[in-house]
Amino acid sequence: MVRMLTARLAAALKKRLPLALLAEIEHPDGTARFWTGVGMLDWGGYSWTGSGVLGRVTPIKQTTTLAIQEIVFSLAAVDPAIVATIADNVRNRSGKVWLTCIGPNKDVIDPLQIVDSELDYQSFTADSDGKVGISITARSGFYTLVRALDESWTSEEQHVFYPTDSGLDLISSLQNQELQWTRT
Repeated sequence: MVRMLTARLAAALKKRLPLALLAEIEHPDGTARFWTGVGMLDWGGYSWTGSGVLGRVTPIKQTTTLAIQEIVFSLAAVDPAIVATIADNVRNRSGKVWLTCIGPNKDVIDPLQIVDSELDYQSFTADSDGKVGISITARSGFYTLVRALDESWTSEEQHVFYPTDSGLDLISSLQNQELQWTRT
């Protein structure tokens, strides 16, 4: 992911215009778009719902090391009737976060994407007043590098993709072959 801080966003940061995060979560029940302010915000052809203090994205760490970063998207005080209709299989879907400044007319100034993650699972918590909290855990970085492969390459699979290649035909015969190692 190439990140470019535009001159316009740099100028807005220098002027100390209000900061905001925009979060887009691809959910089985439809893509959700939130921002850290109050009310609705228009950007990128979509309306973003203000989550105010009820929404949260865990601190985002940017490092130069090869590491898996865990990010949690949270929303508190959700109506239980809404939660009852939400599907819970979010695995392998997308979660993105942008950093931006909000201009005087509630205009979004050149957002900078700071997270592009893969959702893993979601969990729910219930408060004593009956409101429910939703947390979606996502992974960024090189998450897919540590996953085991689900298949092994056999001679039969080799022939499916490369019918004339016989390179793996002798592997099974080598498996139980006894070899005599001698000095030459």
